[in-house]
Amino acid sequence: MSVPAATDAAAPPSRRLWWILGWCVLALFTGIAAYALPWADVIAALAGAKWHWAVLAVFVSLAGWPFWILQWQLLAPKAHRPSFARMAQVTALSGAANTSLPMTGVVASVGFLIVRGRLPASAAASLYTVDQLVTGIGKVATLSLAALLVPVPDWIRSGLLALAGVMALVTVALLVAAHGGNRLRRLGIGLSPRPARLLGHVADFVDHLEPLRNPVLGSAVVLLTFAKTAAEVLMVMTVQVAVGIEPSVAAAVLVVAALDLATMAPVSPGHLGVFEATVILCYQYLGVPLPLATAAALIHHGVLFVASLVSLGYLGWALPQDDKGQRRLDEP
Repeated sequence: MSVPAATDAAAPPSRRLWWILGWCVLALFTGIAAYALPWADVIAALAGAKWHWAVLAVFVSLAGWPFWILQWQLLAPKAHRPSFARMAQVTALSGAANTSLPMTGVVASVGFLIVRGRLPASAAASLYTVDQLVTGIGKVATLSLAALLVPVPDWIRSGLLALAGVMALVTVALLVAAHGGNRLRRLGIGLSPRPARLLGHVADFVDHLEPLRNPVLGSAVVLLTFAKTAAEVLMVMTVQVAVGIEPSVAAAVLVVAALDLATMAPVSPGHLGVFEATVILCYQYLGVPLPLATAAALIHHGVLFVASLVSLGYLGWALPQDDKGQRRLDEP
């Protein structure tokens, strides 16, 4: 009993620091919101919202889910590619983890790909790496579109330039690395067992970067990223209608682009506070009254939370069915 306790005490100081920082940020936002926001007007805006449009926004948000499932299917190495239903389970679990505990999202997503997707560790890591690459490309495209449609704030323009530079370097590095699996294995010949084994794992990771060696497959994955972004923009516009803001593609793209930047770092649990502040700032920048901007931010985040609950409901049905089917296959 004492060994696990010692392990738990020694392992997570950095994680604890993230949690402390996250809750401090959330507490700070809550304190500012308690004094700065006109809550009577915000409550009136929420009471006057067209809630059937908010419900529709949940379905629009869920409409982007199949694009994500198909994208991760295509990113998985062909030899280990899970079925659509199994990848739906993986993405639902990953989405729930990213919505509620984004600080552990990377580890959780790779773990779900291994445990539920039944991918080798190297394949799961390569899938998630390429996913982050195409996600970054999608963010650069969204930020660029926002800069074309509206005069964006300086912090978004600076973020766009920095992110574009980083993504260009990462893309070139991964494209070069994707063709180096055999070279890595040759380097391992003659080395001692441990370095040779390590190089073998890295070579396996590189071999699984299939979309970076197949232009058609890579283009399909990027197009699916754009499709997911389009669903997000449409969902934001639906929320605008719900709270009484005139629907605007430009405003919706700006909100999605700003959230892409603001939520890149897992600062608070579920991005609470940071998410709402970003949406409010965007709408205030566009001249939307503060009560309506706040109502839009709260409903927007609520829509994403409800959509994650729907995906968890799917898991509640799918996981037992999948386990029953596996037990039948295992029976002699």
